[in-house]
Amino acid sequence: MKRILLFFTILMSLCCSISAQSHLTFMGIPITGKREAMVTKLKQKGFTEKTQENEVGVELKGKYLGSKVWLRIYNSNKSKTVYLIDIFFPKGQFADLHDQYQEYRQKFNAIYGKPTEVLDEPLEETLKYGIYPMCATYYKNSKGLISLEISEEKHCVEISFQDKLNAEIMRKEKPKKTGSFPK
Repeated sequence: MKRILLFFTILMSLCCSISAQSHLTFMGIPITGKREAMVTKLKQKGFTEKTQENEVGVELKGKYLGSKVWLRIYNSNKSKTVYLIDIFFPKGQFADLHDQYQEYRQKFNAIYGKPTEVLDEPLEETLKYGIYPMCATYYKNSKGLISLEISEEKHCVEISFQDKLNAEIMRKEKPKKTGSFPK
């Protein structure tokens, strides 16, 4: 009886381990499960709530990569399964943001390997027109997509972690648009 119990315990541990490995992680936490569980895990790492929750997510503030940040946790509509975490660094001047972006790209290259795509526009060419050049780097793998970019809209460096399996859950739960064509 003890051997059977031990066998099932080992089997359950193995299944849980394999399940966690199939999801993208953020700060060592698999991006999976319900929103409340993710918030609890991030609070254990020092994050605090920034704003009230709504039906599709919650905002937290804390530290990431040595900087004060705020982040959004997005979840699916029905099951509240976490599928995306967006991290926003403090606003700044473009030159500072560009240096920060380059620094994080070097760190991510060391962690995730060669980016799958880099969309960096020439600095001088776009800045002379008074707009931020597009600066974005993407790391895609079987678990999901990590993007690093300078957000022109928010004037900050933004990093996103999107879990592939849970993004599919979100798409399936997304309300279908209904309507008819005008006559």
